[in-house]
Amino acid sequence: MSEQLRLFFAVPVATELTEPLTQIQQELKAAGAKVSWTRPENLHFTLKFLGDTPEDQVTELNEVAARVAEDIAAHQIEIGGVGGFPNRSRPRVVWVGCTAGSEQFAQLGEKLDQYLSEAGLAEPDKRKFTPHLTIGRVRSRHRLEDLADSMQQLSQCEIGPMQVNHFVLMRSQLHPDGAIHTALARFELR
Repeated sequence: MSEQLRLFFAVPVATELTEPLTQIQQELKAAGAKVSWTRPENLHFTLKFLGDTPEDQVTELNEVAARVAEDIAAHQIEIGGVGGFPNRSRPRVVWVGCTAGSEQFAQLGEKLDQYLSEAGLAEPDKRKFTPHLTIGRVRSRHRLEDLADSMQQLSQCEIGPMQVNHFVLMRSQLHPDGAIHTALARFELR
């Protein structure tokens, strides 16, 4: 029987944007809310979360991803604006979004979702793909209003431009001190 790997497809954050994103996290931490903040080395835009997947499907996943990469051109996005899911006033997830280039970025996520579901490798997403970068997960309601106020103040912040020229198949291994992400394959956009 094949080993189960916890997998997802993602666009890693450009190294030069890690520090400005960490600064945003620091500003939000000052609110004193109980949030698990994403470690700088794990910052990424999730394209498709697959969850536990048989290891013997990795080759087929790579083949589908390579087809998607051929169909989508490299493009630039502007990263900025702090938001939350389900909303900014009662967030469970704190994110930074795309202020420009999100349409083409969304095409990448939607095409990947489509091709994976057509290949029988994943269930299609029920929600429309919205490019976002998870920077924290709220762990309790403690000082949630203060966090929401800080998020509102940063709702129009600008982080900077980033070239989206590849995506990766990532393995996530959960540990008590946080997840360890390992890129298994890289796919260059045309």
